[in-house]
Amino acid sequence: MRNNSFDLIRHLAALMVLVSHHFVLSGMSEPGITGYNSLGGIAVICFFAISGLLITLSYLNAASFQDYLAKRVARIFPALIACSFLMTYVAGAFFASDYVLGKEALVDFLRISAFGRASIDEVTSDFIFSESFNGSLWTLKIEFVFYILLAVVLTLYRSALMPLALLLLFGLATFVLSNYITGALAQKFLAYCAAGIAFFSGSLIAFHRHHFKSPRTKAIVLAASILLIVVSLGTSSVWVTATLGVSLATISLGLLYVDKTIRGRFDISYGIYLYAFPVQQLVIHKTPLAFLPSIVVTTFIVIGLATLSWLFIEQPALKFVHRKKARKSVPGWVAP
Repeated sequence: MRNNSFDLIRHLAALMVLVSHHFVLSGMSEPGITGYNSLGGIAVICFFAISGLLITLSYLNAASFQDYLAKRVARIFPALIACSFLMTYVAGAFFASDYVLGKEALVDFLRISAFGRASIDEVTSDFIFSESFNGSLWTLKIEFVFYILLAVVLTLYRSALMPLALLLLFGLATFVLSNYITGALAQKFLAYCAAGIAFFSGSLIAFHRHHFKSPRTKAIVLAASILLIVVSLGTSSVWVTATLGVSLATISLGLLYVDKTIRGRFDISYGIYLYAFPVQQLVIHKTPLAFLPSIVVTTFIVIGLATLSWLFIEQPALKFVHRKKARKSVPGWVAP
């Protein structure tokens, strides 16, 4: 599955999240599909669907569980730790008095680096969205849990039945949470379970990827997915069926159209995801810029930070893991 446009879709989805969050961080209603999900939420579904497909293929091709886990850790943690450092010790030094000199900064840095609550009250206390300096990081811990869950179930039984069972389980949980349980906690778990639908639908397709070789099949799946989204709107099953539709549409479109511009050259989508929220918080609340100019300025800053993250942190970390694997695979190689 090398000929695809998944890199392009991930970059577009990251920018969709940025735009969507800019509304809510500015005190406005977040755009989206009424009765279903926000623009940013839909973009997250796209991310998880692609991740489920590619991470499953990564597991199936990995030499061992340790090899698989090393790649996942290298992809997530180095850039996350760098972002956490900038949030606490750089932004904290500029926008909070005496914050970096106390133990609170160290605690926040360690907590955020380990998927903890990305809250720095000293910086965000007077923000519209004061609960978090980087509210988008909640998806990372869920995604990492899915990485581990996938590896565990496939280690127990290496079959498409495992992602299918998890897909059905998350679908059932999503239906119950969206129809019968109310409250903030229920809404949080609803988002988690919808992400599970996306991830494990992508994982299931990884096992049946041979069915997606024909452009005609991809086009049919894409059309059927769009129809599924449309007919599910306003129904009690919208969170299940529309999420499934978005997931299938994302993957079929990614396989149908082959991007030759950025595919395999770079991937700053993760960096955009990491830095968008905190940069938006600061630009919106620490500058006099109006809504549209603040989006433009934020986008330029975030793309710059994401590019630096890719060049100096993410790409070197991934190359290190791949070099280490290559050395271990060479018979008779002895470490100097």
